Amino acid sequence: MSAITSQPDALFSLTMAQAILPQLIIAFGIVLGLLLVAWRRTQQIIVCFTALVLVLALIANISLYGTSTTQVTQLLLVDANSSFALSLVLISALVALRMSYRFLKAHIEVHDEYYLLLLLVVFAAGILVTSDHFASLFLGFELLSISLVGLVGYQRESQYSVESGFKYLILSAAASSFMLLGMAFIYSVSGDMSFNANLSNAIYHQQGLGLFFQLGLLLLLSGIVFKLSLAPFHFWTPDVYQGAPTPVTLLMATVSKLAMFVVLVKCFVAQRYLLLENVQLFLISFAIISMLLGNVMALRQQNLKRLLAYSSVAHMGYLLIILIVTSEQSLAFSWQSILFYLAAYTLANLSIFMVIALLQQYSSDAPYQEDILLTDLQGLFWRAPSYGLLMILALLSLAGIPLTMGFIGKFYILSHATIAHAWWLIAILIFASAIALAYYLPIIFKILTAKANDPQHMPLKKQHLIEQALVYALVVISLFFGILPEFVNQFIHS
Repeated sequence: MSAITSQPDALFSLTMAQAILPQLIIAFGIVLGLLLVAWRRTQQIIVCFTALVLVLALIANISLYGTSTTQVTQLLLVDANSSFALSLVLISALVALRMSYRFLKAHIEVHDEYYLLLLLVVFAAGILVTSDHFASLFLGFELLSISLVGLVGYQRESQYSVESGFKYLILSAAASSFMLLGMAFIYSVSGDMSFNANLSNAIYHQQGLGLFFQLGLLLLLSGIVFKLSLAPFHFWTPDVYQGAPTPVTLLMATVSKLAMFVVLVKCFVAQRYLLLENVQLFLISFAIISMLLGNVMALRQQNLKRLLAYSSVAHMGYLLIILIVTSEQSLAFSWQSILFYLAAYTLANLSIFMVIALLQQYSSDAPYQEDILLTDLQGLFWRAPSYGLLMILALLSLAGIPLTMGFIGKFYILSHATIAHAWWLIAILIFASAIALAYYLPIIFKILTAKANDPQHMPLKKQHLIEQALVYALVVISLFFGILPEFVNQFIHS
């Protein structure tokens, strides 16, 4: 494990600035974006500017690979894990940016504010993945929530816009309140808000405050699992996924979940909350309910975005198993497994939501088809082979079929559970995965089965060259990393 670079003689040094250079680029880009909007309002310029900011931040983040772990004041800690997670965030944001441009191009308004909100979402995720303090955790959480609220209800003419935006606003505010109250309870007992505070087991029970401390942990955990859509805090997810514009749904499915799960692991591992029996019980309950309920509810869905919402509930439950069985001896392997699974989950969601966005734009004569049902996928492989292949690869990965990244990710989860002798968790995971096959496989059969009356006679409209290149790139990446997953592990290890 690399040594932590610290600068005791200066509040903020050049080393610290270099460590958080991606976040600084995004923050500076947001300020310049505001000035750009005030100077001239054109969608082409703001899109190019946003893409430039994200690409520069990605380059700066990749340059941090191989550097030592750096403590940036008490609030942030930049290490290899946070850098890899931020790379996934920035790649997801670039895909969402292209999808957003095509989505907003059909509208008369310029939509400068949309791209500024997108940058704010990425900036908030950048704060979360490097958080090392409750203050930075809450700052990133609030900034992420407020930005997503604006994006979820952005499509005002949609029939679901007001409902989904209002639901997310109210429930997100409640989750933030619970989290802040939990932090206050924890601080009242521990006297420290840093993740790396030296908390002994004695302080948990000092002066009868053990119950008070654990209530704070439950409130803190409830705020985080709300963002992760873990059951029973998942009820908002299908409605918001369906009502939000598809690029925004992509951000919620990838960027938001990536950032929140990474900060959950950093917080709970550093504070050793996992040693507490009640915390273990909470996490196990969330994992079991999420795995079973998410997959069972997905069986009933005909709307593709609602199905993916319930699928995300189940996948976050799978991933929680690694955190439950993590020990100090297996911490490095746990981080590798978590980041690999998040990479596989992100790639699959990027692929599926990319296809959904393209179907919404090119599958009908209308400017934009709001809902994509499972029946709309009928014969997709014959109407648009690249779309169909990408969708099949993504679904196979989510199902955990061999020769996909999702299979390797689930293998890591099973390895952790086997080492910890958590046989009943393994049994529930296998049973839940079997339920998932009951809705993943029929979708694949629909994609490969053409209707008798219009098998290949209704191809999709010609898409833009950039979309074509992006679809083919995702197909190649899915195949390459599914067959040779060690390349992803090399990035994680770096």
